[in-house]
Amino acid sequence: MPERTFCRRFLAQIGNSPARWLIGQRVIAAQRLLETTALPVESIADRIGMGSAANLRHHFRAHARTTPTQYRRMFGGAVREPR
Repeated sequence: MPERTFCRRFLAQIGNSPARWLIGQRVIAAQRLLETTALPVESIADRIGMGSAANLRHHFRAHARTTPTQYRRMFGGAVREPR
């Protein structure tokens, strides 16, 4: 299937482009890690494939309307290190 056809069909079914969908999924993964771990933002960015903490902060703020650190303060509960 041509890439353009795939992108059109993906957009029609999901409502977002593949790239935007992937970024959204990575932000959701970051939210989970911020809620449940004490990992630094830099480590979370690396773990979820964002490349850098600055890139994570940029996309996180656009998606969640807050910074990762503020999100952790609001929603971080019992903190534990993941396995």
